Amino acid sequence: MRVLFVAFPHHTHYFSMVPLASALRTAGHEVQVASHPDLTGHITGTGLTAVPVGTAGWYADDPWAPGLLAQILEEGSDHVQGFDFTGDHPERWTHESLLALETIAVSALHASVSNDPMLDDLIAYARHYRPDLVIWEQHTFAGAVAARVTGAAHARLLHGVDITVRARQAFLRQSAELPGGPGPDPMAEWLDRVVRRYDPGLGFDEELVTGEWTVDITPPASRLDLGLPTVGVRYVPHNGPSVVPDWLRAPAERPRVCLTLGLSGELGGFSFGAVLDALADLDAEIVATLGAEARAQLPTVPDNARLVDFVPLNNLLPTCAAVVHHGGVGTRATAELHGVPQVMLPYGWDTEAKARRMAELGYGLSLPAGELTAGALRAAVQRLLDEPSFAAAAARVRSEVLAEPSPNDLVPVLERMTAASRTRNDGRTHSTEAPPSTATTVPFA
Repeated sequence: MRVLFVAFPHHTHYFSMVPLASALRTAGHEVQVASHPDLTGHITGTGLTAVPVGTAGWYADDPWAPGLLAQILEEGSDHVQGFDFTGDHPERWTHESLLALETIAVSALHASVSNDPMLDDLIAYARHYRPDLVIWEQHTFAGAVAARVTGAAHARLLHGVDITVRARQAFLRQSAELPGGPGPDPMAEWLDRVVRRYDPGLGFDEELVTGEWTVDITPPASRLDLGLPTVGVRYVPHNGPSVVPDWLRAPAERPRVCLTLGLSGELGGFSFGAVLDALADLDAEIVATLGAEARAQLPTVPDNARLVDFVPLNNLLPTCAAVVHHGGVGTRATAELHGVPQVMLPYGWDTEAKARRMAELGYGLSLPAGELTAGALRAAVQRLLDEPSFAAAAARVRSEVLAEPSPNDLVPVLERMTAASRTRNDGRTHSTEAPPSTATTVPFA
């Protein structure tokens, strides 16, 4: 069958799709990956076929996109980044608050940044390619639109806690209970307008938001039970082109701690240098990933720190006793796969929900970036090194990850579900068959 993956224009999001795409390809299926031209090099670097859609350099060259993003950061950041996605404060989940969340997310992220720039080219290519199955990354709703317009089966690939759909479900429930009937629905209005632009006979339904089913690479105990057809798959790391350095080929002489804060190297005003200083007197080797330009700005480097530009986490983390990170997709999932206790520094969006569940399951500690202090960070890392309960809990999560079907195991499941869905889609009907799930889902309180 022909499979089209549709990826968000950032390599860390795309890398989570590579193992499943490769499994389908090695099973004999034709696989192509559509995304913004800016991602083309990353796609071809993984050995897969790229389909550039949209305009190269769209973000840097578009005169209004940076201004729009600045506006959301200045005016909407407190609401979106700081929204109570964990559900710890139900009183904050008002219809007004949820409507604001939907409005800001659709206008400033889903439409303008992730999807609209690629839609015309993607739909034109999908009509040419005629995929049997479209698998789209959780923010790339253009993939769902392409599937709907061409009659393909489609699945959403989820790489984190499903916080946005959870919030949307609460918004829809509250909207339905309004005295005057349901009010505005920015997501539905946008996607309805988009899909009708390409086929006036079509319209919006929730499958354009959730997919016909969801493929979830997160550990079963971290998933939300949202009543959606879901199939779990084992997380398999993909680090991009990488080389194992010489120093990583020998056993660590002291407990090794990985430190990575993503691309920025700073969270909540607490700099990378401050983090290194906080860990300077630990009896541990701190391996910190930091670009050359940022390294040059460090006033000092502690004796126990090894600074590296890049090292494949899939090779580094099995040698580590702990990892300190910002909640990124690959870092968190690779640490779970290898059973490494974590200190997570959540800074908003889905990182708070990730950190909360991690702490509940006992395989790490959460230190919100905005409240970070040197003393708290040092104490948290020391606890992971000294208290065996964290390593034991991390080992349980590792066993759970390894019990999930591999991407290769999932291929025949996708084949069967695609065939059933394509038969129904020939008549413009929707999937009613829930896929088998090996996952145990848990609702948040």
